[in-house]
Amino acid sequence: MRADRLQTNTYPISHRPARAALCLLLGAGILALAVYLQLGRGGSLPFSLGSPATAVPSRATPAPKRAEGEITLAAHTWYALQLGAFTQEGSARQLAQEYIARGAAGYVQQQDSTYRVLAAAYPTRAEAQAVQTRLSAQNVGVYIHPFTQPELSLRAQGSADQVEAVQETLAYLDALADKLGTLSCALDAHDMDADAARSALQSEGSTCAGLKKRLLSAFEGELPALLSQPAALLDSICAESDALQKETSAARTGAALKRCQLAAAVGMMDFAAALQGR
Repeated sequence: MRADRLQTNTYPISHRPARAALCLLLGAGILALAVYLQLGRGGSLPFSLGSPATAVPSRATPAPKRAEGEITLAAHTWYALQLGAFTQEGSARQLAQEYIARGAAGYVQQQDSTYRVLAAAYPTRAEAQAVQTRLSAQNVGVYIHPFTQPELSLRAQGSADQVEAVQETLAYLDALADKLGTLSCALDAHDMDADAARSALQSEGSTCAGLKKRLLSAFEGELPALLSQPAALLDSICAESDALQKETSAARTGAALKRCQLAAAVGMMDFAAALQGR
């Protein structure tokens, strides 16, 4: 009699559910670690800048990790001397270059499709008219072009480093046009020589470089788009300062001062307008 043979079958046990669970746990751990590291650096906090009425409420993120700061941009009115206005940028740049060697700013301001060539800017119409009269005697016709930046109250929200860096930068830039205008007038009136004026502008360039470095550090090398205009303004002052290192001409030094003054005035006006339009 033949004994029946027993047949055994083996069935593989699936490890897929266990592996999936393990992967989920590992992923959650990595995500938690990343969030922890980001919060430790303050980089994960969203930064906002706007009017107090429209600023993001501080409860949107954990209060202990978030800071707020008030910023006020003062009202400014400037009376610029306009040498010409063009619809072609090339024509405006060409006229600007002709006047830079004579001590004029040669600053090109774009407004929509118009390119204005500005020579200088003054805080009162009377001062602008006095210079206009002197230029007219030299057969240089200029038009007084006023522009205004209204007072603007802002609230910055983000990490403490971010808020402090933005407050310091905007306060500096808000006062810069006045400061450079004073230096320019002192040079034109011969109350300051070219070397002293050049040194003063280079000092402002160093300050701008330091502020840009601090901003980049606070935002870990990636500035939000709403700070692009102030950052570009800091860069332009640095560039003008660097260009003066090989310059000895009093006229070109005066032109650089006036150009930086106009860049600061127009730049902050455009920045304020952009924030109000948000």
